[in-house]
Amino acid sequence: MNPYDQAALDLVDHLIESKEKLLSSSGLNSDEYQLYFSGETANSADIRAVSNRDTTLVVLFVTLVIFAMLIFHTRSLIAPIYMMATILLSYASALGLSWFFFENVFGYDGMSYLIPLYAFVFLVALGVDYNIMLISRIREENRTFAIKEAVYRGVALTGGVISSAGLILAATFGVLMTQPILELFMFGFIVSIGILLDAFVIRGMLVPAIVTLLKQWNWWPQKKISLQKNEVSENE
Repeated sequence: MNPYDQAALDLVDHLIESKEKLLSSSGLNSDEYQLYFSGETANSADIRAVSNRDTTLVVLFVTLVIFAMLIFHTRSLIAPIYMMATILLSYASALGLSWFFFENVFGYDGMSYLIPLYAFVFLVALGVDYNIMLISRIREENRTFAIKEAVYRGVALTGGVISSAGLILAATFGVLMTQPILELFMFGFIVSIGILLDAFVIRGMLVPAIVTLLKQWNWWPQKKISLQKNEVSENE
């Protein structure tokens, strides 16, 4: 089979897991003999294993650090949960949608193991910026207006900035798609799609809808933000 195919790498992993059984079936004592695998397929299988481990560690570490920073910034335990969840949803959606195009439109069979990790770092960093900008404005407006009106004003006042920034950044990363290097093309495509989803879908509709539904629970465990003027009940 193709030595770089996923099936070949899976076969090497299976053989490594079964090496003691292979030794014993060959009449060799595993205490005296060791079985090793070499070649491009074995090397690629090792790289894949290390990459998967490092990707898991980086994703967990970055997620926890950003989540802690959001708690510190918002002084809330509820808002950071859906803020972080929507960021991860945006990344997963961009990766899945991009792979749909790679496989069904462009005809690619796979992508470099580095691309999902690099895309995660960029999309999470940008998503956090948009989240903080929107939530901070909504929270500020909520000091004067009821939560529904605060969301309306927050989205209206930050929408132009977030949308224009999203278009500019998407176009900037889209330039990478003009390069004659497949990894750069895939990376630029994924990040561009992710930024557009983040700016227009996640920050434009999903996060405002969640904030509106949760009402004053957004700022828990803080006390309810008192309205400075035009006192309106929470239900309104």
